[in-house]
This record gives sequence, C-alpha cells and structure tokens, in this order.
Amino acid sequence: MDELAGLGKLSRKRLADVLRNSNGCISVGLVAETLCVSREQARLYLSSWVKNGWLRRVRRGLYFPVDIAAETPDGGVLDPWVIASQIFPPCYIGGWSAAKHWDFTEQIFESTIVFTSRRLNQKKQSIAGLTFLIKKSASDKMFGLKSVWKDQIKVQVSDPHKTIIDMFDDPSIGGGIRSVVDFFQKYLSSSECDLNILIQYAEKMSNKAIFKRLGFVLSKIKPDETRWIAQCLSHLSQGNSQLDPASKGKRLIKKWRLWVPEGLEEGFR
Repeated sequence: MDELAGLGKLSRKRLADVLRNSNGCISVGLVAETLCVSREQARLYLSSWVKNGWLRRVRRGLYFPVDIAAETPDGGVLDPWVIASQIFPPCYIGGWSAAKHWDFTEQIFESTIVFTSRRLNQKKQSIAGLTFLIKKSASDKMFGLKSVWKDQIKVQVSDPHKTIIDMFDDPSIGGGIRSVVDFFQKYLSSSECDLNILIQYAEKMSNKAIFKRLGFVLSKIKPDETRWIAQCLSHLSQGNSQLDPASKGKRLIKKWRLWVPEGLEEGFR
C-alpha cells in the first residue's frame, strides 16, 4: 500500500529517515539537515506530516512523532517524561512524579515535576495539553538519578532515596508535608529503603533544614531508628526552620529547631 493516512510512499520514506536521525523530538533544522533541503522546504514537510496526523507540534519549532504503527493517525499518547527530557535538558523527573514511579503512592497527578539546571522564567508550563511544574536545581544537586526508557528515549528520574530527600528539601514538590510523610512511610517499608544512603544524600544537599524535617518525622514514625535520628540531630544548624514552608507552624519543637503546624503530628502514625 503506497498511501497511508494521506502519506505517499516517498513522504513516508522521508519521515522514516528523519525519525531514524532524531533523538525523540524533531525540529526544522533536523529535517533540513537529514533530507538536505532548505528550511522552508523542511517546514512544508513538517506541515504535511502534522496535517496527516503523524507528527504533533508541541511548541514552535518542536515536534514529536505519533506511533507510526498505530491503526489511526491520531493513535498514541505523548509521554510527559519524554517531552520534559527534550525541552528542559539537563533535567530529571522528581517529586511526586518520581514517587509514583517508585510505587510510593497510588495517586494520579495531573502535572509532572521536572528538575532542571536551566533558568526558566515560567515555573508552570503547559505543553501539548500536559502540565509541567519546573524546579530549578543547581548542577551539583543533580545526583542520585536513574535512567529509564520511555518510547525508546532515555529519561532521568530521581532514584528512591533522592526522591525522598528532594521532598524533604522542598515539601511542595510532594504536595505538602503530609503527603511527603506518606511517601516516606512507603519508602521505609519498601525494599529500596536504605537510611545510610538517605543520610549521605542529605549531606550533599547543603540544606540543614532537610535534617530537621527528616529527623523529626523519623522520630515520630520510626522512633526505634535511634542511630539515624542521632545522625540527623548531629547535622542541625542554628536558627529555626519550618516543617512545611507552605503551612507556617506556630509551635516550636526546640529539640529539632522546627516550627510545626498544630495538629500535624497526629497524622504521623
């Protein structure tokens, strides 16, 4: 069959050549270079492929392929992890998105948390109907990552330990401290749990508030982990911190130099 959803044999060959030369996303420059045509001609090819449903334009000058093996041209769903890896590099998936990946929650989240070392003006971006929440991360804090494959594209995601530490660093990326505690409890009961690695990661983050939050929560839900609680106590900084900056605490836990919202501890059981 020479025709498939509006694409002739030659057009399909051109598209196949472009896809083989791409790393998951397609640009005008890539098409022009691959097919040895002008940028104007490359735009015409892209317009035709989009019109026939074999590519999707996710933002100006950036396209992603629809599954060529799909029975219909609109088959296939864009993976937000793949889009993030191509639009925000260097980056990794973290926060509640990583927690979901590691089975620390069964919740469904409408947005994807992306850590990137790039400076972006918009912390919330909508691309191709998908929502991304962007968190700036220093290059030296982009450690503890795992590679996973999505649609034949290698994507970086925080490993189980870094996922937890990132959320104690900034509880908002876990949906607030109550959710972070739930994720942490799942981590503690999982085969991935390693408190030694967790402490090592916390030391590399250069934020002493992590030890205050981590140690306080650990003392409430796993008081028998005295060795690791003591490790957290040994790393406390001067001054007081908020357990959850988004929910100002009114009660100071002097031992941990931590402001805790009233009634919050009842949920740490």
